[in-house]
Amino acid sequence: MENNHEEAANVMAFDALYTTNQIQKLKVLLPYIEPPMQKNMAVYIKYMELQYTMRYVRKHPFQISGCSISNDQKPDLQSLCLQLSLYSSPEEIKQLEQFRSMIQTMETMQEMSQTFSALQEIFPDMSTATPFEATDSSEGKNAFSMMDMLMNMLTPEQKEMFEMFQQQSSEPPIG
Repeated sequence: MENNHEEAANVMAFDALYTTNQIQKLKVLLPYIEPPMQKNMAVYIKYMELQYTMRYVRKHPFQISGCSISNDQKPDLQSLCLQLSLYSSPEEIKQLEQFRSMIQTMETMQEMSQTFSALQEIFPDMSTATPFEATDSSEGKNAFSMMDMLMNMLTPEQKEMFEMFQQQSSEPPIG
């Protein structure tokens, strides 16, 4: 719950930047106005916010401080999904969770690929074999490979995603 307040603070900070105390007072007074007039007052408040925002943007044409990431900074897509879920319908939340799971799988696969590449650099003579592979002495075959070990670390969903990526990377390019 505390995390939700923290993430909602970004929205509140944005709202505070593009409004005035006068507009905030009207928002506080809105529930005390006669019901038939509340709709008109709500439209008037939004109109005032739009006018203020347009004036503010004209006077301050520079980038909003703290509202963008630097070019060298990698965006945290998982955190973005969590923040968006605060304002999403249950169906949208489900889609965001699927996207987060896919991101996590891709990050895991990238880490595994880097680990495998590092091991191949350390042991170039072993090509596909690694020092962690055991050999079945009766048949002379690898009983356990590094790739098997890495695959066993994945969840079933991650394995499925990996296999899908493997199929796509092995297909010839279209065109």
